[in-house]
Amino acid sequence: MASSRTTRYRAAVIGCGARPNSGQAGKLAAGFGIGYAHGNMYRRCGATQLVAAADIDPENLSAFRDEYGLAAAAGHADYRRMLDEAKPDLVSIGTYVGLHRSMIEDAARAGVRGIFCEKPFVDSPAALVAVRRVVAETGVKISICHQRRNNPVFQRARELYNDGTIGDRVMCMAGISGWDLSEWGSHWLDIFRCLHRDEPVEWVMGQCRVRDVRGFHHAIEDHGVAYFKFTGGGFGLVDGGHGVTAPHTMALVGTAGVIRIEGEHTLHIDGPGGRRQESPTYKDRGLGFADDFEAMLERHLDWIEGGDVPPCGLPNTDGSAELNLAAYLSAVRGDRIDLPLTEDDLAYDEWPVEELARRSSR
Repeated sequence: MASSRTTRYRAAVIGCGARPNSGQAGKLAAGFGIGYAHGNMYRRCGATQLVAAADIDPENLSAFRDEYGLAAAAGHADYRRMLDEAKPDLVSIGTYVGLHRSMIEDAARAGVRGIFCEKPFVDSPAALVAVRRVVAETGVKISICHQRRNNPVFQRARELYNDGTIGDRVMCMAGISGWDLSEWGSHWLDIFRCLHRDEPVEWVMGQCRVRDVRGFHHAIEDHGVAYFKFTGGGFGLVDGGHGVTAPHTMALVGTAGVIRIEGEHTLHIDGPGGRRQESPTYKDRGLGFADDFEAMLERHLDWIEGGDVPPCGLPNTDGSAELNLAAYLSAVRGDRIDLPLTEDDLAYDEWPVEELARRSSR
């Protein structure tokens, strides 16, 4: 898309993943090729130029370079060397969650102005504290890739859920078939916070069934549930795992009606005014995965240039990472976790599902 911006930003991707349609993308060990979503995001924007990429897998790196016309010298096995040589303004991080903290710290201290980090954001409360610290020290602007916040369907659902269309807020509910509360479920945890206007979460109760599933270099629960309460009224319930049969279903329940969101493109509204459907779209583009990414990038650039914090900006989405981790801590401790996390909670320095996996193995 053409851009009226006067600044052109140098961009780089850390963690290319497998090429889409390669037979590997979509497997737990391949990272789903999410780097291509970021590469396409930069390619579509007239204000950005993709100048470098890093990946420890030489085949994935070569395929990524070929796709985006990058010279051999622009591909790196060591992301730190890439930061030093390419000196990007923007960096996308699409690696496993356990690597995010160090990569964010290194990119911020290398002078990167903007970071797009995939979810789940960090692997422990202690890592979240470390990221908050480096943001305060360097001023780097981070967006967590909860790009659905930009989607007009969820923006409109947020309006309707809070303007009395279905009465007072009662509960947001969603199921995620075959997925956990983090690699996919973190999107719904974040969307529920967005729908509640990012009001603080008062508490969360989580439970997980963990056996021997592993992917993305960490333990993954077979089935996980998070139930939480917002301080401004309303609850959230996310059910993920093999116990869920309906894929990616979502319903917003009010005291006088229900909004059902179908396939991230249609709102089914049933309230005192009757039943109707709405299918909101972007005014200047279509409605899809790539459009959500493009909107995320444009709003992040506005932020860098002095604008407001964007929907995906860390000041808005930091609480989603905390909620995600707190749900797992609740499962670990067998107790409700009150938010914000205490000093002792924030010292926890491990992916909590690993502790649950060790208990299961015994």
